[in-house]
Amino acid sequence: MKRQIDISTFMYVFIIVIIYFLGTAGLAAQDFIDKDNFKNKIAKDIVTVEFWAEWNQMNQFNELNKLKGCNVYRIDIMSSMDIQNDYNVTAIPTVIVFDNGIEKERFNPNVMFKLDADKKIVQNSIDTIRLNKFQ
Repeated sequence: MKRQIDISTFMYVFIIVIIYFLGTAGLAAQDFIDKDNFKNKIAKDIVTVEFWAEWNQMNQFNELNKLKGCNVYRIDIMSSMDIQNDYNVTAIPTVIVFDNGIEKERFNPNVMFKLDADKKIVQNSIDTIRLNKFQ
């Protein structure tokens, strides 16, 4: 006995799978900022920025998008060297947590160009900044 698949069921499953992948692809994408929008992006609330370069991509802070309670961005130092100089970023990846445009915390890499801080340490800093707003 052959079993037939109803085409409407197949289309329904196909559409759900497409919607799922489109939705999760947007979450995985990383927002980049540049010298033209840097000041505006960090000006409001808590923002975490990773100073990044493609040549050191294997050492990037992969947990950046997992941080809660803040906006997160990457800035490519190769195209925004003046921002790198303004914030005295001497090695990458460097992660800086801003609160209303003011630097509150900085996490620098070690001599191997790897970030010593992990998600838990950076998240703790963000949570502390947020809690201090209520005191």
